[in-house]
Amino acid sequence: MQKRINLTVSHALKSLNTIFVVFFLSALLVASSTVSFASPISAELQKVVLDDKPEWTVTYRLDKPAEQIVFLRNPDRSRTTRWLPQDSDIEIAYDDASHQEVVRSQSGKPLTTVTFLLTPTYKHLGKDYAPFSPFSDGGNAIHTGRLFACANTCSEEDNEWHLTLTVPSDEHIVLNGKVAQKSVSWIDNNDGRNVYVGKQQPIITENVVALIDAGLPESIKVSLEEDIPKIMAFFSHSLNSLKGEKPMLLASYANVDDHSTQGGTLPNQIFMHWNRQDLDEQANNRNFINQTLWFFAHEVAHLYQPGNTDGVSENNEQSWLHEGNADYFAALAMNFLYEDTSSYVENRTIRAFESCIEGLEQTTLANAYKTGHFNLYYSCGMIMHRAIDNVVQQKTFGEESLFTVWQRLQKAVSKGMPPGTTTFLTLLEPYNAPELMKAINDATRNDALKAIQGIEALYQMNQ
Repeated sequence: MQKRINLTVSHALKSLNTIFVVFFLSALLVASSTVSFASPISAELQKVVLDDKPEWTVTYRLDKPAEQIVFLRNPDRSRTTRWLPQDSDIEIAYDDASHQEVVRSQSGKPLTTVTFLLTPTYKHLGKDYAPFSPFSDGGNAIHTGRLFACANTCSEEDNEWHLTLTVPSDEHIVLNGKVAQKSVSWIDNNDGRNVYVGKQQPIITENVVALIDAGLPESIKVSLEEDIPKIMAFFSHSLNSLKGEKPMLLASYANVDDHSTQGGTLPNQIFMHWNRQDLDEQANNRNFINQTLWFFAHEVAHLYQPGNTDGVSENNEQSWLHEGNADYFAALAMNFLYEDTSSYVENRTIRAFESCIEGLEQTTLANAYKTGHFNLYYSCGMIMHRAIDNVVQQKTFGEESLFTVWQRLQKAVSKGMPPGTTTFLTLLEPYNAPELMKAINDATRNDALKAIQGIEALYQMNQ
C-alpha cells in the first residue's frame, strides 16, 4: 500500500486545529477619508542574521503623526509579550474596551516610526493563523495579515496595506508562487497570505507550487509530493479549472516538545504546520494517514469554491454550504483516488450524521456560530450535499451530479451572482425535487425539531 499521511485540523477561521504555514510581513494601511485623523501607515519586515542568530524586526512608518497604532486582527493579546519595542518609550497594551492590542507612547508623544523585535516561533492563535511557522532548516512561513495595522483606528473601508520584506543575501522570498531575492514590496489585502523566507527551493508542478519541509518523515514528504497533485488533478477535472496563479502548498515542521498541528487555506494557498515530536510514529498510523488525506482534500476543494470561503462566519449560509461541500467533496476524492480508504470514508459519513443530530439537539444551524458549534457546518453540511448529489444523479439518470451543480455555481458567481445558498438553491430548482428542497429548508430552519427531521430525511435519501 502506498504510504500517505493526513493532518488533523479544526478550521478555526475555518475552524482548524492544524495550521501549516504562515507568514509575517509588513502592513501599509491607506486610511479611509471617513476617519478624520487616520494616517497612512506602512510596515517593513526584515530578517537579519547576527552571530549566526536570526532576528526579525517590523517597522511601522506613518506619513502623519498618530496618537496610536491599532492592529486589524486581534485574536488574543500575545503581541504584548512577543513583540519587544526597540524604544523604551513605546509599549503594546491591550485595550479591554475595543478588544484590540494598541501601540502607544508612554510619554504621550505622537507616533511617526516604531520598531519591534519579533519572536519568530510558532504560536497557536485560536481564531487566526499562526504568525510564524518555522521550517526545520531555519526557514519560516509568515502570515502577512498579522501585521495589518492602522493609524489611530481601523474602519471597514481599510483593506489595503503596503508591505516590504527584506531578507539576507543567501536566502530568498517565495511570494505568490514566485521567487524573489533580497527585498520585495507589494500591496496586500483581505486576510493576507503566506510568504516563505529561507533557502529551500519550491517544487513546481503542473498544478501546484510546493514548499515541503525537508525535515518531515519520508512517508509524509512522499504523500505531500504525490497525493496533493493527485487531489488537485481530481478537482481540476471535476470542476472548472482554477484561473490565475498556481496554488501554493506550504508544509512546515518544528520537531519540538509539543503535539500541536494546524492548517488551513488562504486564497490560492494551502498550508500545514506540525509542531510536535511524534511525527515518525504518527506517520505509520493508518488513521492519522487518512485524516491527513481528508484534510488536504477538504482544503483543495475550498480552492475551487466561488466567493469568500475564508472560514466559518456569522454568515451561516456561506458556512454550511462551503464547509459541508468541502467535506463531501473530500469523501468523493478519497473514494475515487484510494480504494483502501472506503471504510474510513463510510465511518466518517456515519459519524457526520450522528454528530449533526447531536449538535442540532443543542442548537440550530442558524445559531451555530453564536453558540460555538462550528462543527455543525461541516457535519450537517456534508449530509446535505450527500443527499443533493444522490438526488441529482437519480433525476438525470447519472448524467449529472453535485459537481455539475457546483460548476454552474462557479459560472453564476463569475457573472455577478452572490455565492451563498440563495444562488445555490436556485440551481437545484430545475431538478424538480420538492422532497429534497423541503428537507433542506427544514434542516436550515431555526427550529431544532424541524431541523433534525430535515437532516434525517436527507440522510435517508442515500439509503
